[in-house]
Amino acid sequence: MEEDAKKAQTDVQTAQATVDAAKRVFDSRETLLREGAIAQKLVEDARVAWVQAQSQFEVAEQHLRSLQTVSRVEQVKSAGAQVEAAKAHLANAEAQVSYAEVRSPISGIVADRPLNIGEMASSGSALFTIVDISEVVARANVPVRQAADIKVGHAATISGPGGEITGKVTVVSPAVDPNTTTVEIWVQAKNPGEKLKPGITAQITVEEKDIPDALIVPAAALLTSDEGGDKVMIAGSDSLAHEQPVKVGVREGDDVQILDGVKEGQQVITQGGLGLDDKAKIKVGGGDEKSDEKGSPAAGK
Repeated sequence: MEEDAKKAQTDVQTAQATVDAAKRVFDSRETLLREGAIAQKLVEDARVAWVQAQSQFEVAEQHLRSLQTVSRVEQVKSAGAQVEAAKAHLANAEAQVSYAEVRSPISGIVADRPLNIGEMASSGSALFTIVDISEVVARANVPVRQAADIKVGHAATISGPGGEITGKVTVVSPAVDPNTTTVEIWVQAKNPGEKLKPGITAQITVEEKDIPDALIVPAAALLTSDEGGDKVMIAGSDSLAHEQPVKVGVREGDDVQILDGVKEGQQVITQGGLGLDDKAKIKVGGGDEKSDEKGSPAAGK
């Protein structure tokens, strides 16, 4: 295409020179005609030659313009292809740059960095371990009886070396660990200032609801019956010990809530009840006279 354009340019220049020469011949013969030195026919011949030269020049010029137009189109196409190639190179370069930047999917702190600067990372290996401790979860195993009174949503406190934070119970496992007869619970809490760190040993306190007018007895008074249930020994007004099955509610510290089986004002034996037979003779309180066992009034609100 470039060679064709050069040849066309040469043809235009040659045609222009021919036009100029034909014009000079025509002008010269016109002058001679006015002087009467030549015939009219020679002037007309010169005019025809001049017109033909002009026509050939226009054809050559048109051919050159056509080649230049085609050349520009090709140049535009070529430039467009170069632009697309440059875009592809840019996208590839941006991708390569992005591979050099590691972004965490969560906000947090770097807890572990297995590799050092300059070491080669293998596919699938962890580069960093990121932990988010703006919220923490504490797990604890509680006895089955206590777990029965803990519900999801109960307020709770997590205490550790860094301080104390408040949260709520989020999980109470439906399964009992057969080895420890305990139930796992989870307490989740906001951790402002990152007071508590992952992996520490902490203490969980679960706030149970207030039970107004609850009937309680000392936990020491609670015994296990032959049938496997709960019982207490009542000190009767007849000076006999009476075995009384009970239904137990909330346990808190050294106290146990009695839901059924004992009435307010009844005297519950808190010492010496273990091994005491039903209707065994007893003496309540201290004194010199010996009795089969001793008891003390303990049932109350």
